[in-house]
Amino acid sequence: MYWMSGRRQALAGGLLLVMASPAFAAPQAPAPAPAPAAAPAPAAPTQETARRINVTETRQALAKGTAVLVDVRPKESYDASHAEGAISIPLSDLGSRAGELPKDKLIITYCT
Repeated sequence: MYWMSGRRQALAGGLLLVMASPAFAAPQAPAPAPAPAAAPAPAAPTQETARRINVTETRQALAKGTAVLVDVRPKESYDASHAEGAISIPLSDLGSRAGELPKDKLIITYCT
């Protein structure tokens, strides 16, 4: 731009700045909408919030085949005596062995 006068250089420079502004930018595709947030996983029941059922409900669910009975006492206690049909998964192992339990049945844990 050295061949232009000072006024013309200022005008040309101003046009370049205006043309570089976002208002003169080529249209862009709109940004994709953010993915919907996943629903938070339900909190694991605690001792205070875990559902409690009585003996009659337990027997009915077991008779229908809609539940599994899990003895969470230490293995030695289970070997000494346990409820009929109960499987042994000590409480200390429950987290690591949870995959052994059916996902389509009510899991009833007990200890005495």
